[in-house]
Amino acid sequence: MQIDSQPQQTEILHSSETLGWRGIVVEQHYLPAGEHAFPRSSSHLICLHQGASILVEHTHNKQSFADIMGHGYVQIVPAGTESTWRHDEGVQLLHLYLAPTLLQQVAGDHHQQHVELLTHFQPQDRRIEHISSALLMEVLEGGSTGRLYVEGLVTALAAHLIHTYTNTPRPLPQQNKQLPAFLFRRITSLIEERLAENMSLIELASEVGMSPSHFASLFRKTTGLSPHHYIVQRRLERARHLLTSTKLSIGEIATTVGFYDQSHLVRQMRSVMGVTPTYIREHLS
Repeated sequence: MQIDSQPQQTEILHSSETLGWRGIVVEQHYLPAGEHAFPRSSSHLICLHQGASILVEHTHNKQSFADIMGHGYVQIVPAGTESTWRHDEGVQLLHLYLAPTLLQQVAGDHHQQHVELLTHFQPQDRRIEHISSALLMEVLEGGSTGRLYVEGLVTALAAHLIHTYTNTPRPLPQQNKQLPAFLFRRITSLIEERLAENMSLIELASEVGMSPSHFASLFRKTTGLSPHHYIVQRRLERARHLLTSTKLSIGEIATTVGFYDQSHLVRQMRSVMGVTPTYIREHLS
């Protein structure tokens, strides 16, 4: 492979840095042809290839490899690891920088006291691809869906990494418990009171004295829904009530119940209920 041996500059196309997400930074990069050195980082790097297949040479722990990297291929580089990449074509990549403390917290919630993320190259992992794509979409939309949605995705990603790409790749223990009735009432009352707010998973979990991942797991077992999807459902139900009982505009109703704007309400209502706010107002009022 004949390429320039001098390190090249990476162009960051989109980043979640300004959104203040906890435990993760999402960046879409364009790497021109050449050599790219990635120094040791305090974060784990999950790299998703978004372009056509190319030949890539990479050096990791003083060992060199040459692989064809195709669309959807994933590279996992643990924190504290140096790596160098060389390729003779430009490439677009999605980088997820994940805090090791977050991974360890999720592991602890599933009774694994210490996990070590292992280096992996080339696995085509549909779950990582799906979660990464959802996170990128949220970046592109300016974080409009809210922190709770992002934190749920990040927790799911961490649990999947622990299960599949660590030194203890065994199934996570199943917990059959549900939220106690009094705690569930406390949480649902809080959600109803603050439905229009951009609540985080941390805030909800702290209300019942649990870690975010443990709370999310018990909430799903109790309701059949993630905290994010439960809140979306409650917002839609309240919006439906306001559409049929008030003369507020659709835009006013959207912000009243916690959606980003009217378009956000329309998308969510069409996706979940199969109808638009206009249809509800015209046919059900």
